[in-house]
Amino acid sequence: MFIRKIKSRNSICFQIGEKRAGRFVVIDHVGCATTPPKIEALRLKALQRLQEEQHRYQLNLFPSASLNFPTAKVSDWQITGYHQVFGNVYDRIGFPPTLLRDLVIARIAHPKSKAATIRYLENYLGIPLKKDTVYRFLDTLNKRSLTQVAYDFVRRHHPHGISICFYDVTTLYFETPREDEFKQKGFSKDHRTDMPQILIGLFVDSHGYPFDLDWFEGKTFEEHTFSQAVNSIQNRYSFPQLTVVADAGMLSQNNLTYLEENNIYYIVGARLKNLSPFLTQRMLSHPFQRQEEFQTFCNRQRFIVDYSQSRAKQDRKNRERMLIKLEKKLKAHQTIIKKSKYLKLEGKQKVVGIDEDQIIYDQKFDGLKGYYTNLEDKIAVTQIIDQYHQLWRVEKAFRMSKHDLQERPIYHSQPARIKAHLLLCFVSLLVMKETEIQLQKINCTIEKAIELLGKVGQGKVRVNNVTLAAESEVDELTQSILDLFAGH
Repeated sequence: MFIRKIKSRNSICFQIGEKRAGRFVVIDHVGCATTPPKIEALRLKALQRLQEEQHRYQLNLFPSASLNFPTAKVSDWQITGYHQVFGNVYDRIGFPPTLLRDLVIARIAHPKSKAATIRYLENYLGIPLKKDTVYRFLDTLNKRSLTQVAYDFVRRHHPHGISICFYDVTTLYFETPREDEFKQKGFSKDHRTDMPQILIGLFVDSHGYPFDLDWFEGKTFEEHTFSQAVNSIQNRYSFPQLTVVADAGMLSQNNLTYLEENNIYYIVGARLKNLSPFLTQRMLSHPFQRQEEFQTFCNRQRFIVDYSQSRAKQDRKNRERMLIKLEKKLKAHQTIIKKSKYLKLEGKQKVVGIDEDQIIYDQKFDGLKGYYTNLEDKIAVTQIIDQYHQLWRVEKAFRMSKHDLQERPIYHSQPARIKAHLLLCFVSLLVMKETEIQLQKINCTIEKAIELLGKVGQGKVRVNNVTLAAESEVDELTQSILDLFAGH
C-alpha cells in the first residue's frame, strides 16, 4: 500500500492504493489542492491516512513504528465565536459601532475588571487596547443615548407600544469603608449595611427586555426612587396607556397619588399585615379554601388577595425553620443579637420564650398575597395577579446582571466611572437577553452558548516551512448557534 501523487495542469491530487494484478487500485482518494501550502497539508494528511489503512487489520501485539509526522505549531489564534453571535446581536439592536461593542462582548464572555478585560481582549480576541484608551472611552458613554437605543429596540417588539412595564430596585455595595456623595451606607439587599452602596432601578418589558435604568445615592429609601424613575421614562418615551408593576417596597400613598395624577395605571404589592383592622377582618373571614381570590374596593382602589396552597406550604416551612433556630438558641442560652417577632419579651430586652400568639396570628396569613391596582373593573382579577407575578422578569434581569455579568465588585471610586460601568453592564444585559431569547429556538441556554462559542476561532498553523490558515471545527450544536445568528 502506498501514496500516489497525480499531477494535472491546475492541481495535484493524492490517492492511497495498492497494486493488484499489475493495476493500481484506489483505496482512498485523499483530495486535490492547487497552492503549495494546501498541497503540503494534503500530503501530510495522505501520510496519516496511509498509516491508518496499514494498521487497520493488524493486531497490536507489538508496538508499531509510527511515521515521523512533523508537529504543527498554532499561532495568532483568536476566538471569533463571540463576535459572530454577541457582536451580531449588538449591531442588530442598534448600539453604536465603537469600542463599546468589544467591551460588551468581553463583559459577557469574561466579566472581570477593566484591566483583566484589556488582557483578555488582546490575548484571546486579538484586540490590543491601552488602559488609558478604555478609561477615556468610558468617560464618553452617554446614558440618554444608550437607553434611547435600548427603548427603540424593545419598542419594536410591541406593535402598539409598551403598555406594561416592571420596575424594581437592587443595591450594589463597595468593599471600602469610604463614603462620598454617591456611595453611602443604607438598607442593603445584600445584607451589607456595614459597607457604602448605591441603588439601581431597572425597567423591563413583558418579555424581560431591560429598556431603562437609573441610579441613586446609597442612603435613598427604595420607595423614594419610584416616582422619580417613572417620571423620567414618561418624559422621555412615548407610551400608550401605561401600567407599571412593582412590589410592595414601592407602596406609599405619595407614589400611588403621583401615578393617578399622571393617568398611569399600576399594580403594586400590598403589605397584608399593615391593613386596617376592618379590612384585615374582612380579608381573613373570606373562605380562601373554596374561593382563592378575594376583592374589595378602598380609596378608589381595587384591593385583591389570592391564596396559593404551595405558597402556604412554603410560608409554614420558613416559619418552622426560623422557630427551630430560635428554640435551639434559647435552650443553649445563646445571646440572640437579631430580634425576632416570635420572641416574647419581658420589658424591652429580656427574652422569656416563644410568642405563641404571634405564631397563631401569622398562620392566618399563610399562602396569601395582596395587590393594589387602579385598573378598571373589566380587567379580570386573574389577569391582574398574572401580570404582577411577571415581576420575576426584572428579578431575573438583576440576577443576570449581578451573577452572569458580575456587576460587582466595582473597581472604580469616582461616581462618573461607576455610572459608566453600570451603563456597560446595562448594554451587556440587553445583548445577553436578546441572545437568550433567540437561543430558545434551538433549545440552548446562554451559558452553554458561551462555553461552545469560546471554542470557535481562527489563526495560523505552521508545519515545517508551510504556514496555513486554520479555523476550528465545530460540532452540530455550535454550528446551529452560528447559523441562527448569521441569518439575522
